[in-house]
Amino acid sequence: MTPSVIVALMLLAAVALSTLRLVLWWRKADATERSLPRLVALLALTPLSAWLLYLTLFPPRLASAPGTLIVATRSAQAVDAQAGDRVVALPEAHIPGAERVPDLATALRLHPEATRLTLVGEGLTPRDRTAVEGRALRFVPSALPRGVVRLDTPERVAPGGAFQVGVMVNGVKGGVVELLDPAGVVVESQTPDTSGLAVLSGAAKAAGPVSFSVRLREATKAVVETAEVPVWVDEALTARVRVIGGAPGPEIKYLRRWAADAGIDMQAQVALGGGVAVGDAPQPLNVATLSQTDLLVIDERGWDGLGDGGRAAVISAVRGGMGLLLRPTALPSETTRTQWAALGLRLSGTGDPETVTLPVPSGSKDKAPTVTRLNLRLESADAVPLAVDNKGQPMGLWRAEGRGRVGLWSVTDSFALTLSGEAGRHQALWSHLFSTLVRRSSAALPTISPARVHQRVSLCGLSGAAEVLDPQGGVSHPVVDAATDEARCAAVWPTQAGWHVLRVTTAETVQAVPFHVLSDKGLPGVQALEAREATQALVAEDARPTEATGEGRRAAAWPWFLGWLLISAVLWWVERQRRPQP
Repeated sequence: MTPSVIVALMLLAAVALSTLRLVLWWRKADATERSLPRLVALLALTPLSAWLLYLTLFPPRLASAPGTLIVATRSAQAVDAQAGDRVVALPEAHIPGAERVPDLATALRLHPEATRLTLVGEGLTPRDRTAVEGRALRFVPSALPRGVVRLDTPERVAPGGAFQVGVMVNGVKGGVVELLDPAGVVVESQTPDTSGLAVLSGAAKAAGPVSFSVRLREATKAVVETAEVPVWVDEALTARVRVIGGAPGPEIKYLRRWAADAGIDMQAQVALGGGVAVGDAPQPLNVATLSQTDLLVIDERGWDGLGDGGRAAVISAVRGGMGLLLRPTALPSETTRTQWAALGLRLSGTGDPETVTLPVPSGSKDKAPTVTRLNLRLESADAVPLAVDNKGQPMGLWRAEGRGRVGLWSVTDSFALTLSGEAGRHQALWSHLFSTLVRRSSAALPTISPARVHQRVSLCGLSGAAEVLDPQGGVSHPVVDAATDEARCAAVWPTQAGWHVLRVTTAETVQAVPFHVLSDKGLPGVQALEAREATQALVAEDARPTEATGEGRRAAAWPWFLGWLLISAVLWWVERQRRPQP
């Protein structure tokens, strides 16, 4: 039973007992004490007092006709309300005259008579999205702000690895999007296409969490917005690379120099002939050593020197997950081409060197750099280009072979980019090659949802005790929700922007996963587009209006209380009058 029913039954019982008492008194009283008017007054005023007390505790509901509940969200302007509609404003909205509510669920409880919802503004935040499920919903979005409205960042990158940042801009025509490294140096710049999209490429260096930046400029070079791009360079993904060359040359020299700067574990052996080799200490090429290698870079003479047993071991390691980059420096022999064709990469052509031009971003005024490649026609039924020249012709191909990847690269003097002042292009080129072909990591790490200050962040895959360290050194201990079963998820609500660390400790290992928390006011355009898309997904075209559930709001209680107080005073006075005077 509801509280109102319980109180009503108690008051009925009290009225019944009072009536019985009055009847018994009337029967026992003598003629001098009896007064029929007083008895009638007491019998009439007692239930009236009980009724007024009930209305004081539970005032009647306000009559209201079903209508539309207009909910104003962030950036909402003036709303057009019709007769019967009610307008409420969420904390992020500023609408004069609207009823302020702390969240959408509260608004729905205050106005259960509303059968339809109309959302105006940017859209709902994660706090309010679950409250509208199953309701007929209409969404009138406001215009997106000018600037960056989408920013897709990489999850984690290996040292020396390449990564891409997707950017979508709104309201900036003829602008330029630039990617800046942590030192503020422009890594790449692009002009967004007609839909406002641009993809910027960069390369990681030292391990650890670092912050790149995306800067949006107008056609007049004025800065519109600068957005932080968090990148986690995971030391656990450090590539173990082995280079085998048939002859010394500047290509391997500059490759080793770049690998050392990027923190890549590289070993190189270069044959000089007559069984003499230079470079790092030679290691046998067998199953054991190749299982500890993530990528093998080898030219055609190095391939011929492996022998049948070495080539079989390499192919077996590739099918087990290792990456292989074939780097011909001249036209390979017929036997070598047949062996490479068995790996799905067929070669034809003269093998003569030819100069090709690398592509440059559209709108760039920089001179396009050139490199030398072998005149080889690369063919494969299922291969993907590693890179293309300015004419769209592939300079290399790669394809999957078992659990690993094998690629072929026909450029012979990429080191010339460094000598001509294009060290960034040389770095980006090899970062892309290594990132594409290197052995994939099989380590399972906890997953973390996109994080923003004062919003719920989901942490899943917590295999042990978890703790979160904030930038100021504070520690929180998220508790795994038992309802998530094998997913083992918990949640935190960060209060500070910047890099945080999730540390999961088990009996065997300790995993540390950095994640970046965005400020609650950072990237307003991204926040607006996320809210719009999430709210639009809640709009059900075929949803029927929800029937009014529950009852409306109650009226004020004080008039009923004054009435009860007055009737109770009259009852007290009449009761005193029927008592005999001493």
